[in-house]
Amino acid sequence: MNTVRRVGILTSGGDCPGLNAAIRGVAKAASGRFGMEIVGIANGYRGLIEGEARTLSQDDFSNILTLGGTILGSSREKPFKRPDENALSDAEEAMDKPERILENVERLGLDALA
Repeated sequence: MNTVRRVGILTSGGDCPGLNAAIRGVAKAASGRFGMEIVGIANGYRGLIEGEARTLSQDDFSNILTLGGTILGSSREKPFKRPDENALSDAEEAMDKPERILENVERLGLDALA
């Protein structure tokens, strides 16, 4: 049986009310109830592509309900969108983003993403 021990949390898309409450709820339940280690991914999928992450402690997700935005940051990165074949290709467009995401999930030792 596979057991989730280490979970990554990211907030993607635009900023909206309630993201910190969602982060807190998932993190408190995962760590408190199930003993999971929580990894915060900075700036949504862009952070997952670039490997920007850190382990979160209980202090990181306590007292964040009244804060605006998201403690993790967000981006409107669309990692699964195909590049426009007619546009000039730059380094970012040429990069295989889903492959980079998979590499970083494995490097970070994540069992799940939330």
